[in-house]
Amino acid sequence: MNARQDRLNKLRRIITENRAENQEDILSMLAAEGCVVTQATLSRDLKVLKVAKAPDGTGGYHYRLPEMRVTSSSSYLEPLMPNGSSTVDGVRSLEFSGQMCVIKTRPGFANMVGSLVDSVLGHKVMGTIAGDDTLLLVMREHSDVEDIITSLEVAVPGISTHRI
Repeated sequence: MNARQDRLNKLRRIITENRAENQEDILSMLAAEGCVVTQATLSRDLKVLKVAKAPDGTGGYHYRLPEMRVTSSSSYLEPLMPNGSSTVDGVRSLEFSGQMCVIKTRPGFANMVGSLVDSVLGHKVMGTIAGDDTLLLVMREHSDVEDIITSLEVAVPGISTHRI
């Protein structure tokens, strides 16, 4: 795993397990885990993860990840299917060719994976087309495959392990 992905995973876990009210709190928690970053890097990472401030019910606010739930089988957040299975369980393969990426899924998963991908990669892809078990991503001309994979990991943790 590369340093950025490791940092994003730590950040995802910190936000899930703590009630950080400001970026200084998050920077301190990251530093306590040996991950020293600048405020600018943290801001970019929060944007990549689509982290938002939400009311905490006591008149304050805290950072949270969007529409994610903790699974019982992991210590980090994963998108879940309505039937409770993990999204990555439905992904069979991920293959790049030029400015295109084909994601093969189990039947019925492509549309939901496409929706997650659109929410994370909207600015990096020209569009997605989903069938029942296949998703086509058409990336913008100067898109970087490694950057796309890192962003996909945010939407579907573990997806990079299915790369062909």
